[in-house]
Amino acid sequence: MKKYIKTCSIFILSLVLVYYLFEPIFLYNIGWKNKPNTSNIQPVQTHNDLILNKADSILKKIYKKLEAPAVSIAVGQNNKVIWSNVIGYQDIENEILADLTTKFRIGSTSKAVTSLGIGILLQNNKLNLDHQVKQFVSYAEDSLKELTLKQLASHTSGIRNYGACLCFPIWEYYNNDSYFSVEESVSLFNNDELLFTPGDNFSYSSYNYTLLSAMIEEASGKPFPEFMKESVFEPLHAKFIVEETSETIKDAAEFYDVTDQKYKKVYPVNNSNKWAGGGFLASPTDLIKLGNAFLNNELFDKNITEILTTPVLLNNSEINEQNYAIGWRNDTKDIFKNGAQINIWHHGGIANGSISLLMLFPEYNLSISMLANKNGSSSDLFENVYAIAKIFIPQKK
Repeated sequence: MKKYIKTCSIFILSLVLVYYLFEPIFLYNIGWKNKPNTSNIQPVQTHNDLILNKADSILKKIYKKLEAPAVSIAVGQNNKVIWSNVIGYQDIENEILADLTTKFRIGSTSKAVTSLGIGILLQNNKLNLDHQVKQFVSYAEDSLKELTLKQLASHTSGIRNYGACLCFPIWEYYNNDSYFSVEESVSLFNNDELLFTPGDNFSYSSYNYTLLSAMIEEASGKPFPEFMKESVFEPLHAKFIVEETSETIKDAAEFYDVTDQKYKKVYPVNNSNKWAGGGFLASPTDLIKLGNAFLNNELFDKNITEILTTPVLLNNSEINEQNYAIGWRNDTKDIFKNGAQINIWHHGGIANGSISLLMLFPEYNLSISMLANKNGSSSDLFENVYAIAKIFIPQKK
């Protein structure tokens, strides 16, 4: 009998352990509800101007195509917010419609946001691209000490990305622990080997920006969230939030999985270990204020902007495979399909229950931000952003 009880106890404990290790999988399969009919939902604003009204119409088409609870877009040009609109639910269960202040997780678009903080420190000679981690971060282990700011910011350092961990749940992407310092966050990968010799290759990893935020803290003399708030967000009147969890954040959207006309809230996560690379919340208008400032040299001069948008070379003198610069990808695109290549600086992001894209068109002093509160890929947003851009860019002959 005792043996039986012991066996049952071990079995039950094993089941509990397996559940908590793989909790996101178990929870994903329960709690799905029918998505409400959204065919009659309209954008919160109606514009009489012919061009802006056309943008309203395109937003409605995007909303139908993406099948997200809400889609929010803003456009800036010549240092002004010239159009913004949103359609859909901020909170499906409580039938709360999104408005222009609704904040979404912006995921890895946070890296472009952080680049503005880097730019300010470059401008003030508190950082330079060749500074090494060891000059600022005393707690970095040997594999990280020799890395440079440029290598971290361009994902050429060799630091790994999210993986499995001895934690609950087992995947770092779904981490729901609170980290009370950047040092605690760096501890997740501080003792890991690099994937390759720094500068030899490209491997995208948000942990690069976690370590970057440690350099920023020492160079600025302030905690990373405080530095970004005082030096970037407040001067631009942009209301960004660094997220731990979104439940208590005013105006934050609810975040969803959506498939086959059904929806459910995503697994709750804590983003305190990746603020600089994936932990900000914002509205599209907040992002446009940063895009405008970036294009119009409000926080630093155009030489710094050029540094931040010049794709980084590998050790073999070739440009890295993603044309990645310092927090921005720098590409050209024939958006009109007429052979005319247009330069774009951009960064997309995925976060649990949210997708994001910020795209700048420097030739036209134009910036566009699009956010949606559903799981997916930021690549889903590119053609939609191009559709909006075509309204505001004169077509080249």
